[in-house]
Amino acid sequence: MSKHAAKDSADPENRAFLLEHSPFYRLAQVEGLYQERMSQSLKAVGMDLPRWRVLMILHEKSPSTVSEIAGRAVMKLSTMTKVAQRLASEGLVELAPNQHDARSTDVHLTSSGDEVLEEIRIAASRIYRQATIDFDDEDIERLNALLAKLHLAMR
Repeated sequence: MSKHAAKDSADPENRAFLLEHSPFYRLAQVEGLYQERMSQSLKAVGMDLPRWRVLMILHEKSPSTVSEIAGRAVMKLSTMTKVAQRLASEGLVELAPNQHDARSTDVHLTSSGDEVLEEIRIAASRIYRQATIDFDDEDIERLNALLAKLHLAMR
């Protein structure tokens, strides 16, 4: 299939359109399987995907505001607030007013959160390694670059 024929056949307006030609369909398939497998793996260590996602974001930048985390996690602010409150009740994060904006709440990773993070990183790693077993470094770099390009186009 030529470069343009592949792009055209992935366009739902094209009469030759097939779902398997759509990158969005493929993304949805992969995301669905990923969420299913991650949920199983995380459940075995007493965690779920939303809390895992927040802890991973905080691992990169703590503190972060609830709004920042919601944006990075692609989560509704109201949902993110509930997840942050649950993590705080579990002692994995602390919530504090933001010093620069009284309307914002900072979320700080606690030492307990850091300990749990190490355990759940191992569970998540199993899923990652299984999914990427046939990928080399170049494949991962190219996939990430293409997904970043798609993300920018969707903004």
